[in-house]
Amino acid sequence: MRFLSKLPYLTRILVIATVVAVGVVICGTFAMRFSASNPQVQAKNSPTKTTVASQPNSIPAALPTAIIPTNSTPIEVSKITQVQKKPTSNQLAYGHFPYTQANSNQMMLIGSYATGADQRFESLNTEAVQAFMKMTYAAREVGVWIIPVSGFRTIEQQEKLFQEQIKRRGSAKEAAKISAPAGYSEHHTGFALDLTDGKFPKKDITFEFENTDAYRWLTSHAKEFGFELSFPRNNKQGVSFEPWHWRYVGSSDAAAVFANARNQR
Repeated sequence: MRFLSKLPYLTRILVIATVVAVGVVICGTFAMRFSASNPQVQAKNSPTKTTVASQPNSIPAALPTAIIPTNSTPIEVSKITQVQKKPTSNQLAYGHFPYTQANSNQMMLIGSYATGADQRFESLNTEAVQAFMKMTYAAREVGVWIIPVSGFRTIEQQEKLFQEQIKRRGSAKEAAKISAPAGYSEHHTGFALDLTDGKFPKKDITFEFENTDAYRWLTSHAKEFGFELSFPRNNKQGVSFEPWHWRYVGSSDAAAVFANARNQR
């Protein structure tokens, strides 16, 4: 410091400035070397941006689907046809005319037959139901109990019945004397029915039904309600006498269904 004091004022300023400049240079050099040996660390959690190039004509991935179980049951709706099976001609089978099977939705309940496990419910075409009810009520007023044994039958039901008759009688020809082949029964129309006397159940579908009050009343009054015996004795169709089998012809539609058979009476 004494050295500096002996120098002129201007020279002292220059010497001090030179010393300061040299110091700054030396400090800067050390700072640069330190930063080079310790590189700055970047944050690893910095967000990154990814660009996905779209591909032309690519098919997008299908979204996943889930099958959800339910307690509901699918409802199967089947078509109801007016005629299940239709004869192709008017050719007779053992004296029986062919008949198409009516729509079961056109039938209405008329009563039940038998009891317990054998009980079944019988129906007729809606056009015949009212007439049948009036007829049975009129009969009961005089103490006659008319019971329906069988009404509308499907072709499948008739086939089963006819096969049972074949087993009993030995042949289709003999079976046809008491039961029509499937597709040839008046019961398919819904206008025919088998009747019996409620007071004599053991005479159901037997020739002894002819000797009951119900049969005698029917032969005298059934026509008043539009019913007639389908197979009287010595009918031109050649079918066995069936005192229990009656058909409704009280409407134009019903009469037209049995036009061929009625011409054979």
